[in-house]
Amino acid sequence: MEASSDRGEREWSVSLIQTKMIPPRLPPGCVQRHALLERLHAWPAHGVTVVTAPAGFGKTTLLAGWSEALSEQQHPVAWLSLDEEDDDPQQFGAYLVAAFSRASEDVAWHAQQLLNNDAMAPIKTVISVLLNGIAACGRCVFLVLDDADRLTAKPVLAIVSRLLRYAPENLHVLLGARAEPALTLGQLRAPGKLTRIDADDLRFSIDEAQAFFDQKGRVLHDRTSVELLNGATEGWVAGLQLASLALTQVGDATRVASNLAGTSSGIDRYLNDTVLAQLPPPMLKFLLYTSILERLTPAVCDAIMGAGGASGAKLDWLERHNVFIRPLDEKQDWYRYHALLSDALRRRLVRQMPQQVPVLHRRASQWFAGARLWPEAVRHALAAGDLQQAAQWVENCAMEMLERGEPHTLLGWIRKLPPDVIQGRLRLRLAKAWALVFSLQTTSVPREFRVVTDEIGRTCRDDSGMVDEAALAEVNAIGALIAGISDDSERALELGCIAVASRASTAPWVKRYAQIAQFFGLMYRGNFEQIRRIWDVAKDRVEQSQGPIYSDMLRNFMYGLAALVHGELPEARRVFEETLPRAESALGHSSICAVGLAGCLASIYYERNELTRARKLIAGRTTIALEASTLGALIRHVLTAARLLWRDGETGSALAVLEDGRQVAVSRHWLRLKLACDVETVRLLLVEGCVAEARQIADELGASVPMMCEGRMGSAVETWTSYCLLQARVLIAEELADEAVTLLERSLDTVAAMGWRCYEVVISVLLALALEQCGASERALITLGRALSLGEVSGMITSFLDEGQPVRALLQRFRQISGDVSNVEAAYVDRLLAAFDGAGGSPAASPTPVEALTMSSDKLSAREFEVLNHVACGLSNKEIGRSLKLAPETVKWHLKKIFEKLNASSRIEAVQKALGVGVGEDRAAM
Repeated sequence: MEASSDRGEREWSVSLIQTKMIPPRLPPGCVQRHALLERLHAWPAHGVTVVTAPAGFGKTTLLAGWSEALSEQQHPVAWLSLDEEDDDPQQFGAYLVAAFSRASEDVAWHAQQLLNNDAMAPIKTVISVLLNGIAACGRCVFLVLDDADRLTAKPVLAIVSRLLRYAPENLHVLLGARAEPALTLGQLRAPGKLTRIDADDLRFSIDEAQAFFDQKGRVLHDRTSVELLNGATEGWVAGLQLASLALTQVGDATRVASNLAGTSSGIDRYLNDTVLAQLPPPMLKFLLYTSILERLTPAVCDAIMGAGGASGAKLDWLERHNVFIRPLDEKQDWYRYHALLSDALRRRLVRQMPQQVPVLHRRASQWFAGARLWPEAVRHALAAGDLQQAAQWVENCAMEMLERGEPHTLLGWIRKLPPDVIQGRLRLRLAKAWALVFSLQTTSVPREFRVVTDEIGRTCRDDSGMVDEAALAEVNAIGALIAGISDDSERALELGCIAVASRASTAPWVKRYAQIAQFFGLMYRGNFEQIRRIWDVAKDRVEQSQGPIYSDMLRNFMYGLAALVHGELPEARRVFEETLPRAESALGHSSICAVGLAGCLASIYYERNELTRARKLIAGRTTIALEASTLGALIRHVLTAARLLWRDGETGSALAVLEDGRQVAVSRHWLRLKLACDVETVRLLLVEGCVAEARQIADELGASVPMMCEGRMGSAVETWTSYCLLQARVLIAEELADEAVTLLERSLDTVAAMGWRCYEVVISVLLALALEQCGASERALITLGRALSLGEVSGMITSFLDEGQPVRALLQRFRQISGDVSNVEAAYVDRLLAAFDGAGGSPAASPTPVEALTMSSDKLSAREFEVLNHVACGLSNKEIGRSLKLAPETVKWHLKKIFEKLNASSRIEAVQKALGVGVGEDRAAM
């Protein structure tokens, strides 16, 4: 937005420059480039056109004319004029989505909603949602990126490359640039769809030059004069503009043509002679002073000139006299100098008045700050050398940006500030730490947190020597969230409780996030009742507040997850079902919050054997979950997706999903996620009869997990429980049930003490099977009865069902000989047996084999085929490497190439696209 009028409502805000997303207004009498426009209109589907030429060849005018013609045909056209400030991935992504939103709201609605409301959504995810919106709109959509060569930062180039490589068939992209953009255009999936227009194509013909002079009112009746001038400028439209201006002074086309020879190499001199020397001194001073601006409006020009009221008239005069200025909008509120003129003016300003340059930038910075256009305010403050002022601008709006969910943008601004400027600014350091937490930068957060903590210890005291309690409360809240991200529940609980208990005056959301960390810690202390009491109070406050708040929905999510872990499935279901629609409405279907809620709710539906509902919630969300979900949510999502695939007989695809989760776990150092994936992988391998492979996994884990987890408190208990389940399954498969019994009984005591009823049911069922194998049939039925009494309260079904025929046989025997069970418990056993009948006995007893992939050779190489076939069978990187005699890094490299060629972000997505069918979680969406 431009500077808005709601200053009373928001003292600080961040704005996008709307004129960057509007094609420049075509000047009156603009020469139509019919031949070039016809070439542009012959665009191929999923095509990319690059218009490359030095300044002054009319690239922008051509693209603006083409955009106008397409808009008249009712095609959505997104326009974005780029500058150096766009070399930040989050800012570029925000502009890109906003540009598409201006072109067509339905195209970018989901991406805009995700970007606006979900602080944790990576820009990669936003772009994926945007591409999906474009593909689904059913119309041809166009994107113009003008001055694309200004993009040089690798993260931004990666976004554009992804956009070009994975553009749907209905998207056509035009790039305007002075030089070849720093993009790998030669590596597009369809190089034949790359069209180029260069300087030679843009040069004016004799007829176009004649039309140009006619439009400018320079009537040259002698065709030879037009040819002479066009030849001297080599059809360069900026040169023709200079010739037009010179003719008013000289009048002799031959003399002008002679002077124009070599103009492109001496543009400053010729602009000085032809344009600037002819201007009144006040107008020349105006041009020099305002040349520091990327865009001009009368108010900012007045601020720079130090005089009020005259700048509007000067801008109007410059436009009427064709002095290389162009209005950027229909209202003519904003202008831009031609690149040739602004470059020449800036060089002359630095040469003649170097002492004025910082003064002018300082004035510009103050004006943009007053208009709350912070990117430009910061840029001009830095250009003025006012580093402290730039830091102050960023600091002033930092917390507002965090509350609005813009941590990535804030980090981009902070990166532009020198480290020594940030060093002494505690509030800015705190804001940076919050932003790193919100953007899940787990590697950078602990280091920054330590620096902030040390700084508080040194400087965070007022004149009386007392510690700044508000700053300490924030530090503790940040530390609690860092601990939560790192899966250290004990530390999260300790710091979260301290932050919540602080009486210091902090922003309300600070304590909400501290409370989320507190819930996490209490969950792994087995204290759900305390969580419930805190949440009941918090819920009443939320109901009294207005509008959905991101942190409140995250708190609801954490409460629901705690209820789920403690086996309070009806309560968890109610909370998730209430919160998910709110999250989808306020934050978007693809928001991290909505995806996390959906994964947890789907796990409950799966446990209740409501498979259709579970598939619908998982559909289309796995890629986003893998990219950005929090640990607890990702565990539920991955396990549910894998189990749904397995229930559909697609064991290979189920193993591929689990391997995706395992790779995320390794990259983020989430041992709990890795063990969850490992235990499910072992279960599926054992169903397939692959005991040796399961034993290999068990042995590898046995060398490391006990020393890291055994005997520890907190979330490590869940990791250890998964480990015990995995080892017990393998022991039972190896007919070493007595060893399994010992392991399971110890684990059962632990989870029972924690109040984790779902785990208690799962372990009890497995223990009953182990006891049965040992010949202790009576104890087996007693243990099964324990599982039934707990499972009935929560309505658990698939924890019994997924264990297959051995559990069915136990249930039948339990039903026959347990005459003293209650009617409720008997009815529950009958429901379970009916579920077995409905599933045809053992789910996936005859799994459908994964067919060998068949695909044309223009996509994957022979080696890539081999790797992907192994992926489709659910093999891990190590297993693929052993099978194909490849190093693990080579396997990763092949997978990267496969993902690029198939436009996939994960193994399961690659398998799905290669097979050409929907699998598992995406079936419901087909």
